[in-house]
Amino acid sequence: MVDSTADARSIETSAVLSAAWADLRACWRVLAGIALLYAGLAGVVLLPLIGLLFQFLIARTHTSAVADVDIAWFFLTTAPGWIALILVGGLIAAVTAIEQACLMCGGLGRARGVTVRVRDAFLLIATRSAPLLGLTTLLVLRVLAIVLPFAAAGVAVYWFGLRQYDINYYLSDRPETFWVAALIFGFVALALLVVVIRVMSAWLLVLPLVAFVRVPPRQAFAESQRRMRGHKRAVALSLAIWALLAIAIPMAVTPLMQALGRLVAPLFGESLVGLLAFVGVIAVTWLGVGFVISVLVAALFAMICTRWYLATAREGDAVSLRYTEKQAAPRVRALYRSWGAVVLLIVLSVPAAAASAYFLMQEDWVDRPVLVFAHRGASEAAPENTLAAFRRAGEEHTDYVELDVQETADGVVVVAHDSDLMKVARSPLKIWASTAAQLRAVDIGSYLSPAYADQRVPTLAEALEVCKGVSRVDIELKDYGHDQQLEERVIALVEAAGMQKQIVTMSLSQRMVTKMKRLRPEWTSGLLIAKALGNVSRLPADFLAVESRMATRKMIRAAHAAHKPVYVWTVNDSERMIRLMGLGVDGLITNRPGLGKEAVASYADMSAAQRLFLFIMTRLGVREEISEPEGDLRP
Repeated sequence: MVDSTADARSIETSAVLSAAWADLRACWRVLAGIALLYAGLAGVVLLPLIGLLFQFLIARTHTSAVADVDIAWFFLTTAPGWIALILVGGLIAAVTAIEQACLMCGGLGRARGVTVRVRDAFLLIATRSAPLLGLTTLLVLRVLAIVLPFAAAGVAVYWFGLRQYDINYYLSDRPETFWVAALIFGFVALALLVVVIRVMSAWLLVLPLVAFVRVPPRQAFAESQRRMRGHKRAVALSLAIWALLAIAIPMAVTPLMQALGRLVAPLFGESLVGLLAFVGVIAVTWLGVGFVISVLVAALFAMICTRWYLATAREGDAVSLRYTEKQAAPRVRALYRSWGAVVLLIVLSVPAAAASAYFLMQEDWVDRPVLVFAHRGASEAAPENTLAAFRRAGEEHTDYVELDVQETADGVVVVAHDSDLMKVARSPLKIWASTAAQLRAVDIGSYLSPAYADQRVPTLAEALEVCKGVSRVDIELKDYGHDQQLEERVIALVEAAGMQKQIVTMSLSQRMVTKMKRLRPEWTSGLLIAKALGNVSRLPADFLAVESRMATRKMIRAAHAAHKPVYVWTVNDSERMIRLMGLGVDGLITNRPGLGKEAVASYADMSAAQRLFLFIMTRLGVREEISEPEGDLRP
């Protein structure tokens, strides 16, 4: 048995880690084979199954996707959401647990002096899949029970500490109440981390107990706690070291790979053939390096778990390795044949990746207009959502001025983003609770520069007048739960200005988008999305305005297949603009419309090879200029 003193724990931890590393080095081929098998199963079976499950459950809410705030409501307030949390969490945990159990077969086999093959490990653990599924379901439920009180505490901190004013004020100004709330959030998160570490240290052995000793899942947790008694600190230390390695290795490898790519890419020239060859090489290399890192991280955890199980094993443990009890001589020729096949597959993957890149990029190389939207006007150069910002955007020849509208207490449609004026004027006036006259008495320009002290909250009518004949207007309908007739009043103002063909509307609220389409079906109305589950291309909207990190090739292609343009927000540097145009976006929503127009013009003048080269270099970390942080939580 293991001594429980601090020195003994330290020695024990180092011994466990050393033994785990030795196990990994000794049977890395088998571990890599197991990881490759489960990566294939996850791609072919697990991910499609999870996607189908989500689609089925989301369909129960009578929609094809859920986005933004609706995601939280879906998971927390609907039966399908709770089912999704438990089933999807349990399914992912089950596959992960089964893979870990298979990896542990390699460590146990080495400890017993037997040769474990991938097939043997898979067949053995397959016979234990039912109890392992029960174990992971119990694990998900227990983890939820632990996390929910801390999540409730976090919600309470927000409700009582950060609800008085708009969240953007707290994020931009960071007043004392923000830091108090952040400190409490930090303590809550730290407490949760401590609890999770202690619990996971106590439950470390549940997997080998169920998989190999055949302990029933319900009893495994108590049995693991008994065996871990006196060793929790040592276990926590070993897991902490593993976690640091799991974080540090990718963080170190990624910049090295990017630097190597930046050095090698120019050697291929700017010819299309050479660049496609480089795409093939870099794609296969990235996949290979990512696979090696994932195998290393997963296998090291399995070996650590195995060594802790062996260090705390009890007499009478009847470890079942039914499919792996046979000594097997090394099959050197078969090994060479199998790894030769892997090398051949890698070689063939390079031209396959190049061909895929060519066909995937074909659509993007077709010249299409990329629109520039001035986000709240030219809001870097002038105060956001002011007439000065709209005029500046027009001077910079933006395609659209994007602005936000709300209703005042006396029914006037004004242009304002936040629910109050704290961020732009340190004024606590709520838009929906104040009259237009009260709001327009507040200076909303001096926060940026004294030169804009004359700027006031504009009405939508004033904004339309400034933009008419200069720029088209993208009107975002804000939904703070206090609107009365916002859609109807916006329609009346647009029609009074005669700008029906010069505007589009959008909103984060699907309800508002649907209502606008019902009232004016011939108008263009889009949906703003920051996060989403399901197929967003099927959502009822004429276009999608998405947070830039959502803009993947798959999402953009699906949207285009549904004849919906994709606009991205908020993009304020050339590097990201170029990368997103390379992905095929139709519009850039930016605080710097002048820069956006320059980037679009430069991109339009490039050849296909130049575009591909620039896209590759931006993906490898080359920046046209320093990126700026996005300070706004909402578009």
